[in-house]
Amino acid sequence: MRKITICLLVLLLTNSLPAQKKVVLEKFRCYNMNNPVLSYLGNSDIRKTVATYLHQSLLQQQMYLADTSGFEVELLDFNFVEPVIKPEYTDNDTSNLHIYVDLIELDPYYFFRSGEYQSEDSSLIKRVKTVFLLTTRFFTADKKPLNRETLAIAVGEATTPGIGNPYNNGIRFTDLTVTPKTFTDLFKTASAMLLRPNNDLSLIELRLQPAYYADNYLLPKTSHKPRIFVTDNNNISTYRWGNQAEMIRNGEALYVEIRIKGKKAEKYPDDLTAAIKGTERFSASDYVFLRQEGRDVTRDRNYLIQLVTQVDPDNIPHDRRYLFTNFLAGDFQYLFLEKDTLAKFSILKQVKEKNNKLYPNLLSNGYDSSNLYSLPAPISNVTEWSVVYNYILNGSLGGTPFQVKCSGTDNTVREIFLAGKLVCIAQGKYRPEKFVVFDASLSAEKLNQLFLISFNRFLE
Repeated sequence: MRKITICLLVLLLTNSLPAQKKVVLEKFRCYNMNNPVLSYLGNSDIRKTVATYLHQSLLQQQMYLADTSGFEVELLDFNFVEPVIKPEYTDNDTSNLHIYVDLIELDPYYFFRSGEYQSEDSSLIKRVKTVFLLTTRFFTADKKPLNRETLAIAVGEATTPGIGNPYNNGIRFTDLTVTPKTFTDLFKTASAMLLRPNNDLSLIELRLQPAYYADNYLLPKTSHKPRIFVTDNNNISTYRWGNQAEMIRNGEALYVEIRIKGKKAEKYPDDLTAAIKGTERFSASDYVFLRQEGRDVTRDRNYLIQLVTQVDPDNIPHDRRYLFTNFLAGDFQYLFLEKDTLAKFSILKQVKEKNNKLYPNLLSNGYDSSNLYSLPAPISNVTEWSVVYNYILNGSLGGTPFQVKCSGTDNTVREIFLAGKLVCIAQGKYRPEKFVVFDASLSAEKLNQLFLISFNRFLE
């Protein structure tokens, strides 16, 4: 008797459900001027995925997409005014609905300045890299507008285990680019929010993991290796090493004039004096000590980075950030531990490495070498770029040879070698943000010393 009752109940519930309305996707309109996001919609597989996600979102309102195999894409000349939709279809089935979808990218500055969308989170605008407007418009079979819904998607950057060169030919208003899967996931989440019954949201924030250029010198080494993440609070970088918290404090950048000429000339070591006087345009140039204090908080040890640079008033770089990066040739760069010399090293600039490559038409998530994405429309006829290191540091640390290779977008990648062996790859600008260690025997104290050298404030 129980089985019959349950079957009857299920039948009654099924029969009471409203019939699903068929929806025809007429056109997907897009405004985005840059690869690779723009070219994603040119890929038939990605269009199919987007159509499937739209279908799933429509099911929330007892609707279904008539065809999930693909759709027509129209690229808009937006200019801050959405072109009017003029339906051109013919449909004799009056029960059908027709939908037009717009995905339009906006500059965050102008978006928030308009005042149309408000957020209680005052820091949102600082986190947002770009904004997309997702709009759906429904029409009846006889071309009458039914309703319009719009959702603003504020896109920020998520924390990611990715290490490498962030892809910087992407989303129009910033350097944040995403992989195809992240792009389709964005649409899946946003369309589900927009088309849910009784939706009252006009603005959501999504944080997306960035895409990276595929390469042959970072990803093959770091793929699937455990990442150690570093937190920063008041210039103190903290990470876990084994069962212990490691803390490094970075001091402010200090600039001290080297007075080697004139009546106020001071006495310096003979080798430094000879090296400075041997530089080109010695008489016209100024020379500066670049200093930054550092501290191993865990071990209560104080360090000092000291670099020497030449400033030629007739050769000022266009980008003033690089004013103090004409480092003196030779081993005249130092790391001091209290009053003892712990490391001496040299700094080379703009060193091309022929064997290390970036692949401009191939994307990666930065942590899994098995998931690479070929761009649907290649941005370059050149299939590989040789890596040019911004800086290479060579020297001795505590009597052991070391080398640091600095590369990456905005100089944010460090390859650290000790005794000729790769011991660490780290990501960050003036402090490590995440890193992979390849030598389990490397002591935390030595690693901290290498970080103080590698991420000093003067390697722009």
